[in-house]
Parts: sequence; C-alpha cells; structure tokens
Amino acid sequence: MDTPSVFLIIGTIIIIGFLGNLAFKKTKVPDILLLLGIGILLGPVLKIFNVDRFTNFAEYFGAFALIIILFEGGMDLAIERVVKEFGAASLLVIIAFFLTALSIAAFLYYAYNWDVIRSLLFGTIFGCTSAAIVIPLADRMSLSREVKTILSVESALSDVLAIIFTVYILEFVTLKHIGINAPFRAVASSFSVAIVLGGVAGFLWLKILDLIKEQKYSYMITLSAMLITYALIEFFGGSGPIAVLIFGMILGNSNEFIKFMKLKKNIVVDDTIKFFHGEVSFFIRTFFFVYIGMMVSFKFINTDFLLLTAAVVGIIIIARYATAEIICIIFPDKKTEKNAIVAMLPRGLASAVLASFPVSANIKGSEDFIGYAFTIIVLTNIIMTAGVFIVEKRARNKRADGL
Repeated sequence: MDTPSVFLIIGTIIIIGFLGNLAFKKTKVPDILLLLGIGILLGPVLKIFNVDRFTNFAEYFGAFALIIILFEGGMDLAIERVVKEFGAASLLVIIAFFLTALSIAAFLYYAYNWDVIRSLLFGTIFGCTSAAIVIPLADRMSLSREVKTILSVESALSDVLAIIFTVYILEFVTLKHIGINAPFRAVASSFSVAIVLGGVAGFLWLKILDLIKEQKYSYMITLSAMLITYALIEFFGGSGPIAVLIFGMILGNSNEFIKFMKLKKNIVVDDTIKFFHGEVSFFIRTFFFVYIGMMVSFKFINTDFLLLTAAVVGIIIIARYATAEIICIIFPDKKTEKNAIVAMLPRGLASAVLASFPVSANIKGSEDFIGYAFTIIVLTNIIMTAGVFIVEKRARNKRADGL
C-alpha cells in the first residue's frame, strides 16, 4: 500500500474515533465495537493490512497502550477514594478472577475432557478483565466516583493476576519444581515492589517537575519517566502496570503532597501535562481497538469452536454476576450500581497476548487458544456495550424522572 493511502486510513480512523467519542456522550453507546469493526474490516475481511506483520508487535503495543491508559486513570483517581475503596476493589478482583478462572477450567476438564494444565491455562488467560478498556469507559459513565475507582483498580489488578498465574502454570509444566505456593508469593512480591517503587518514582518525579517547572517539554519527559518506571519495576520483579497506576495517582494528587514534599507551588502537575496526555491517550486508545480488530482470525471457526466459545462466555457472565452479588451483600451501598459492575467484563489485549504463551511453550492442544482469544474478546465487548447502554439509559431515565 502506498504512503498517501496509509495516511488517508490513519486520518479517517482518528476522525471516526473522535465522532465515536462524541456519539458516546450523547447516546451512551461505547465506540469500542465501532473501532473493533474497523480493524476487522481492514484486517481479516479486506486484507488491506497483513495481520502477520503486526503479530510480533502485539506485546509491545499492548504494553504501551496499557501504560498510557493506566497513567491517565491514575491521575484521575483521588487518593482518598482509592484508600477508601481498595478493600472492595481487592475483594472484587480476587473473587471475580478465581471464580471465573476455576469455573472455566472445571467446565473444560469435565465437559470437554481437557487435561488439568490446559484447562487451568485457559481459565487464567480469560479470568481477567481489560484495564485498557474498563478504565477509560468507566470514567465516562454515569457512575459514582467510588464505583469508578473500584472498577479501575480491579481491572488493573486483574491483568496482573492473569499474567502471573499463566506464567507460573507454564513454569510448573516446564520446570516441575516451583511449588504450589510460588504463584501466591509472586503476586504478593509483584504488588509490593510495584507499590513501593512506583510510589518512590512518583514522589521523585514531583520534585523534578517542581525544579523544571519553567522549562518546555514537561509532558515529554514525564512520558519518558513513565516508560522508565515501567521498565525498571518489571526488571526488579514488580508489576509495571500497577507501578504506572501508582505513579499517575501521585502526580494527579500532587496538591495533597505539597507540604509533605516541601514544594514551591501548589500546582506541580499543571494543565499542560494533563491536556497533552489526554490527547495522546485518545490517539493510542483509538488505534488500540482498531489493532485488536485487525488481529481477529476466522481460521478456527466451526461448530465445536462456537459452542465452546459460547459456553466460556456464558461462564464469564455468570461468574461476573455472582461476584457482583457477593460484593453487594458485603458492601450494600454498591447495590444500586450492581448492573454496572456486572457489565464491566470485557477481555482485552492481555488475554490475546497470554493466549500465545502456551503455543510458544509447546503445550499440547493449545494451538487454537489465539483463535478463542479474539472471539471471546469481541463477544465480551459486545456484551459489555449492551450492558453499558442499558445502565446509561436507566441512569438517564432516573435523571429525567427526577426533573
């Protein structure tokens, strides 16, 4: 394809993304499916872009998109709300992840006679929601700040659990000596390292921003600080995504730390940084969903494939509903927004990337995992879109009745 055509497509996608965002504000119908549809059209349908060329970039583009979105989500989280709602968010992610993962694994083991390892791998890969989808969408919904915080923190923690448990199951298969408690130690270690070092990086960067506040390009060096923080935390065995979330939360709540940090002015993270990051976030988010659509494959679709996929999606819905019920029993004040909690079940790029791990590790019977991943991602996003539309319509009707 020639250069002008590529630029024409890129420009058109940006305009569609902008119009989709405007449409969401008016109709409350998320633009995710529209962007996924564009990707499917450009990739597997019209074959304008060769999907094989982009496969190798999935891990890098997915990680970068997650960094950008988590940083924005962190800046929008009030620290007092995070502290207040962390218990509910942690409980939500623990129940949702393990209930979903174990239910899927049990179903595949007993109904399809899969072996234990393959069943557990499939369960952990699809046990997580997608932070890259949930955080920006929840922020634009008519929800209480508390529930927005819970959903944002839950989705960020969920990706980490899926990654750690999938990797450790694979290591168990290949090494056979990591022990049953190793994944749980790894989770605790990963979170601890991320929270501590992410916090240190955030406070250090507040001090640096205060020193260079009169200089240009403050956003670009903040972006570089984000990437370096993510890389170093991952190097030291922590969770890069959680560290970026903490980093963003500290910068977003900079005014809360003025006295503690002995900074010279009240607004260290000015509107310039927030404005530019909002623009970058929109650009990355738009192409993230188009990219997901381009990666969809129709090679594995047959009757058995569709039946298994439908069953797994059904389990995801049931497990999510059961989790929301439990959370609302423990925290009765969340009951009015139970439907919103149920609706936030989309799977995303983390599941797509993790689905390639068993194939790379030569796990027998995992050849179709990638095909299942993209189908489940699309279906859960369709269900989420319908759920969000219903939740927002009810919220709009309540406001109208109140008037």
